[in-house]
Amino acid sequence: SQKMNLAGKEFLYQEFKKLGLDYVETEANFIFLNTNKDCQEVFAKLLKLGIIIRTGDIFGYPTYIRVTIGSLEENKRFITGLKTVLEA
Repeated sequence: SQKMNLAGKEFLYQEFKKLGLDYVETEANFIFLNTNKDCQEVFAKLLKLGIIIRTGDIFGYPTYIRVTIGSLEENKRFITGLKTVLEA
């Protein structure tokens, strides 16, 4: 629903700020996030954790990923996985 999407977006924005990551604010159901790492590497590591994202290199942004806004549980799982990948 639209309400869940808005809540999920706000949660992810807050988490990205805590991690010091830049992102593009959106009205869509996804967020474009700068991981400051090679997006293909981030994609592969998240995939091993069962988390699927899109890479930004196809849009000309080699350190960005596109993240779909999910449920609170899905968003928390993504943030946990992202922290693991970025710390590696």
